[in-house]
Amino acid sequence: MNLKNHERMKYIREAILCILIGTIAGLGVYGFFLYFHIDIYGWNLGLIFAPLAAGYIETILANRIIGENIGAISAFFLFIYTTFYSFILKNPTLGFNIITIGSIAVILQAAFPTSINYIIFSLGFGIASYVSGIFKKITNHAYNLILGYYEKYVLKKPHILDLERIKEKKSYEVPLFNEKESNEKLNSLDFYFMTSTDLITMNHENIGIFNTHVIIEKYKRLNLTPQEIEDKTLYELKKGKDECLIKLSEEIKSAGGNGVMDLEIQYGLIGLGGDSFQINAIGIGVKLFS
Repeated sequence: MNLKNHERMKYIREAILCILIGTIAGLGVYGFFLYFHIDIYGWNLGLIFAPLAAGYIETILANRIIGENIGAISAFFLFIYTTFYSFILKNPTLGFNIITIGSIAVILQAAFPTSINYIIFSLGFGIASYVSGIFKKITNHAYNLILGYYEKYVLKKPHILDLERIKEKKSYEVPLFNEKESNEKLNSLDFYFMTSTDLITMNHENIGIFNTHVIIEKYKRLNLTPQEIEDKTLYELKKGKDECLIKLSEEIKSAGGNGVMDLEIQYGLIGLGGDSFQINAIGIGVKLFS
């Protein structure tokens, strides 16, 4: 089995483990609410908290073990089980009324919070405001009113109309990454960076495996376009890569080496919801003899 297949199988096993633990935890929460009859007007609150608990525990485990969110699949399993148990197995004669509609809506919200919130608040609200145009008019009026007072009484200058402001606004200038300057900086370290796995024709001494990392927060600015954010992120990643290589060379130099072989640069997302990038530089430190 090659390395890629091995990593894929490891990912699948870890994902299944997270889903299994989340599902078991959700069933435990549901059993707790059933055993102690924690309900309102005969409607058990475990229908809400069991999927929430399953999805929450699965997400926490997945972020710690795998390093990313796998979608709270256990919450979906708990949603199916609790719905079947409560509305079909235990109470098959339950009619279609306002209580059942409300119950199903709450369960869906508990099982699929991101999707339901997106549909209700983002998609629904966006369509309504786009069709009516009322929300845009209100926000534009409030913005112009506040901005007019700010410029008149704080900045002591006449208010500029939106159209003129848009014409005068300069686009955000993302700094260009200077590849030549980057190469010159790395070459001036008096250090050898090599992706080779073995130095057959060179006399050398292996010092050990070294690993350095740099963490970069995702760039977020409301006044930037998606393209500007992408350009700025790419700039920060390239700059972070150089910082990571410099840190690696400094650690190997401090251990008596003057080069690294089998060098590998890795990029990944970390943090809650992947709000930061992590760059890793990994390699075998060596001391080359002339």
